[in-house]
Parts: sequence; structure tokens; C-alpha cells
Amino acid sequence: MKLTNQLDEQQRLTRMVWLALTAVLLLAASFGGYYYFDRYVHVSDTSPVAESTALLETTVRQNPDDVEARVTLAQNYMQSGRYQEAIEQAGQVLEAFPDHHGALFVQGLAYAKAGQPDNSIEPLARLVVLRRQSPMAQTDNTLETALFFLGQSYLTVGRSDYAIDALTEALTINRTDADALYLLGVAYSQNGQAELALSQYQNAVRFVPDFAEAYQGMADCYQQLEQPDHLLYAQGMVAYANHDFALAQQHLESAVDSLPDFVPALLGLGLTYEQLGQLDAAQSFLERAVTLEPDNFLATHALGRVQHLLTENG
Repeated sequence: MKLTNQLDEQQRLTRMVWLALTAVLLLAASFGGYYYFDRYVHVSDTSPVAESTALLETTVRQNPDDVEARVTLAQNYMQSGRYQEAIEQAGQVLEAFPDHHGALFVQGLAYAKAGQPDNSIEPLARLVVLRRQSPMAQTDNTLETALFFLGQSYLTVGRSDYAIDALTEALTINRTDADALYLLGVAYSQNGQAELALSQYQNAVRFVPDFAEAYQGMADCYQQLEQPDHLLYAQGMVAYANHDFALAQQHLESAVDSLPDFVPALLGLGLTYEQLGQLDAAQSFLERAVTLEPDNFLATHALGRVQHLLTENG
């Protein structure tokens, strides 16, 4: 898969949207913007953003110096896909307060979501510098999210070395972020470092077992490294993630024949047989995987699930 297609798919991942919006809400709360959400937005509302935007627009018109209203309005615009308006509102705040964390975050993210990675880099990089100074930086989800999008923007404009630095730092805050692991793999691939890229893709699928893009990245690496048997495994897992279980079975059986002790292939084949309804075969391959790696959580969990199904059907 071409890098541009990989990035397009990555941008559509739901996690990125909700993690970013959660971070913005936390930022708004820390600077007083929570007042608007607490008073006017309720969990039971059909469309909190739609109902609050008009009120915030009125507030900003009546009191243009209300910084937190502007930041919250910018966040609403971004959440609604009105990126240019979000950028403009955040920019108004930054003219007066260049280091306003919430405005930097919204502007940087809005630029990234609007397909303007060159413009997103400056506000996100500035926010990263500011939030690194906090004693809580190592557990700062806002910093992690800013680093993630900064790395993505660097990657999109072809600055892979900078992307590697940003994404590596993001993973020091949240090492289980499969999307960051995937993008770090893409960055290493773009940098011509196939073995390092492969390691990141492998880490990503440990947290998201049906991560099709990561498996495709693994396939590209195995091809570059001239490892045809492992390539069959990766191709099988791409098919599995895309719900083409017949093709997955074909590739993974070939991979297991050549690599009988390669636990990822055994696990993948067991999962594939489970999806095909062949539970006895699934149990057999999953047992082999667990025997070789007793602490493999995915294999152990899958084996327990298959054994339970066999007992129910028995």
C-alpha cells in the first residue's frame, strides 16, 4: 500500500478523533472553558455541539475578549468539521496569547484535519515545547496527542526523522498506542529502515489484532527483507483483517508449513479457523501457540474462547 493511502486510512481512525477531542475538552476545562459545557451542554442532548455552537457564537460577538469562549467555539467548529473556522477562532486567541495551550492545540489539530500539515507543525511543536515543561509531562495525554499529530504531520510532508522523534516521544507517554506504533513503523519505512519498521508494526498488532494497515506494512517489510515465508504470514493476516478468511487460511497454512514454531502464524491460523467455524482445527493451532508462548495473552484468550464454544456445541 502506498504511503499516501496509509495516511488517508490512518486519518480516518476513530481513536484519533475522540482522543483529540477529549484532550481539547480537558484543556478547555483547565482554562475555564468547561463553564460553557457544564452550563449549556448535557449528556442527554441530541447534538451538544450543534446546540452550543450558536450560543457560543453569540457570546463571542457580544464579548470578543472572552478567550475561553473563543477556544471552546473553535473546538466546536473542529468537532463539526468546520476546520477553517476553528483555525480562525484559535488564531484570534493566539494573536493576544501566543502560548495559550488550548488555542495551540485546536489550531494545530484543525490544520492537520484540514489537510494542511505544513501549517499544523508550528502550533503543535510550540504546544509540545510548553507542555514538556510540566512535572506531569510523562503522563500528559494532551502532550501525547499533540506529539502524535505532530509526528503524523511531519510524516505527511516527508520529514521522517522528525516524525520518528515525535512519535517515539509520544510512545513514552502511552506505549500501548497502536496508531502511534503504526505511524512510527511508517516513518521508519519511509526512512529506509525496514527492520525497525517491522518491529513497530509487530507491536501495533499486539494491541489491535485486526490492524490491516499494520499487517500490510509488515508484508512490505518482509518483502524488502526477502523473507517469503514470513511474507505469507503477513499477507494472510491482511486477508484476515479484511474478513477474507478463505484467502487467510490459504496463506497462513502455507506459512505454518514453513514456519511450524512461528507463534504469530499459529495464532492467526487458529483465529481464522475460528471464523470459519472449524473449532477443532482452531483449538489445535491455538494450543500449539500457547504451548510455545504460555504468556501470549491473545493466544490464551482465543483458546479459552474456542474451548468454551466447543463445550457449548458438544
